[in-house]
Amino acid sequence: MIKQKGFTLIESLMALAIIGIGLVVVLQVFPAGFSVEKNSQLETQAVLAAQEKIESLFSKSFSELTIGTETESSLPIPFERFSRTTKTSFIDANLQESIVATLFKKTEITVSWASPLRIGSHEVKLITLFAEK
Repeated sequence: MIKQKGFTLIESLMALAIIGIGLVVVLQVFPAGFSVEKNSQLETQAVLAAQEKIESLFSKSFSELTIGTETESSLPIPFERFSRTTKTSFIDANLQESIVATLFKKTEITVSWASPLRIGSHEVKLITLFAEK
């Protein structure tokens, strides 16, 4: 009896099936990675948009910081996909909001954007304090 060397058709099909399943599992990781990378990029841009607003407020004097809320729905390029809300209020020594004028002001800057996958919105909030000099 002559013994033949090689693979049978069933062995070859099983090997291809295992390789195919492995490739499908590995390829499913890439879209998730791209989504995480895009969300991180947008969050970084949102922080930059908030920092830009804080820097513009630092250039003002204490009396020029107006109490109230301001919403900017369209920001300049490269922040056009974001909206920004700035809320400034007086605070007391315990960092609680006060309706009475004090020597301290708190500014909250909230930058929000829609998820690129349309599964909700995200936001970043930065808070800074100002004191009268």
